[in-house]
Amino acid sequence: MVCKYSGNNSFGVRNEHLLICIFSDIFPPGFVEETIRTLALLLPSNDRKTKVWFQKELNRCSGFSIDKKAISCPLLASKDRQTRKFEFWHDRLVMLKQAFDEADPKTVRQWWLDRRKPVQWFNFWFAVALVVGLTVLFGVIQSIEGGFQVWKAYHP
Repeated sequence: MVCKYSGNNSFGVRNEHLLICIFSDIFPPGFVEETIRTLALLLPSNDRKTKVWFQKELNRCSGFSIDKKAISCPLLASKDRQTRKFEFWHDRLVMLKQAFDEADPKTVRQWWLDRRKPVQWFNFWFAVALVVGLTVLFGVIQSIEGGFQVWKAYHP
């Protein structure tokens, strides 16, 4: 059964679009609230790129019933984003975090934007700059030396 809830949720935010009726015999206590917090964690409402992606997914999956208000969940405070605060979705969130942490950047742009490991990021770009810088330096030196050799060959 679906009903409209118009009141304050556990976040203290007025949500007239929440279409949830909580029956204790269908869902365990706290499951629906935790699901809303999980959606808030995975779909932050203040992130423009997430909103654009979500809108594309809504358009792409127009034949399915996707809740258009899922992107409107209230933001979570830093202390509420800890995985230990999630009982029902904890294992899935941990798997998502592991997959995210283990994923390596594949393009130059991804390498540039990936700041999860700052020491590794700095070392990588320092090495790239050093190699490119030395290549350019030695190329210029070789070109100048080649020019001197050509000049010397024509003017003994």
